[in-house]
Amino acid sequence: MGGQGRVAVIGGGITGLTCARALADAGHAVTVFDKGRGIGGRLATRRTDDGLRFDHGAQVLPATDPDFAALLQAMVRDGHAAPWDGGIIGTPGMAQIPRALAQGLDVRSGVMVTALDRDPDGWHLRGEGIDHRADIVVLAIPAPQARDLLGVAHAFAAPLAQVRYQASVTVMAGLDHAAPRPFATHRGTGPLAWVAQDGAKPGRQGQPLTTWVVQADPDFSMAHIDLPFAELADLIAPQLLDLLGAKPDHLRHAVAHRWLYAQTDAALGRPFLADDAAGLIVGGDWTLGPHAEHGWSSGRAMAAHLLARS
Repeated sequence: MGGQGRVAVIGGGITGLTCARALADAGHAVTVFDKGRGIGGRLATRRTDDGLRFDHGAQVLPATDPDFAALLQAMVRDGHAAPWDGGIIGTPGMAQIPRALAQGLDVRSGVMVTALDRDPDGWHLRGEGIDHRADIVVLAIPAPQARDLLGVAHAFAAPLAQVRYQASVTVMAGLDHAAPRPFATHRGTGPLAWVAQDGAKPGRQGQPLTTWVVQADPDFSMAHIDLPFAELADLIAPQLLDLLGAKPDHLRHAVAHRWLYAQTDAALGRPFLADDAAGLIVGGDWTLGPHAEHGWSSGRAMAAHLLARS
């Protein structure tokens, strides 16, 4: 790959950022492209115009790999994260963890790569506002999106098609401060599979309402995934109120979100797919399992593979 190899990383979640960070630290010219308004993928924090914040994706990060645990503890020491509910959360929101990983990187958010072609000069990335050249392409996006971008005739299309996901429906609710707050977290089933008093997490104080995040289980989510957001919120918010023992007039804010690729259900079984001759490598949490740690492991493995060949 050469010391000055141009690397384009498509996808600014934990996988892409982990890979980009390692390559940039080793001296490579790395550009990260992400279609979202902000980086982080499911390590996401939704902010409202009236001052509310919700961690509406990944809720808490457990760590089994000692190196991943050390990374999270370093973020705690640096003020980017804090312990909570048996794991680590970003402060003042989960999005702070990817922001910390991305410090100093060339990240271009809000842009979507729609065409990826290889010619004698390397890779050509195109999209609205994108006309970029690279020697190496790292695809760190959900498997179905990677398959769409590469095309069904690509050699990676078949293994990518074997990956399966579970969807998740999430509701972000704001209740006035007079509403009951009987717990910090609740684990159940159906529409209330996970309920968290988001505003009780470290670094979330001072908001105008008590904030709650509700995530449904896969069966409920798939059964209702096509409902409009407003109907999802109207369906789940009253059940949250019943669980809390709150009254309807306590509810001041309820907005839904759907994650089509919330968690990997059937993983690839290895940390990446690589075509070294073409300068292409593809990975994500979907290679190894359902958690952010799996995405970090894939990103680290991709970077190590590329650096070993440089």
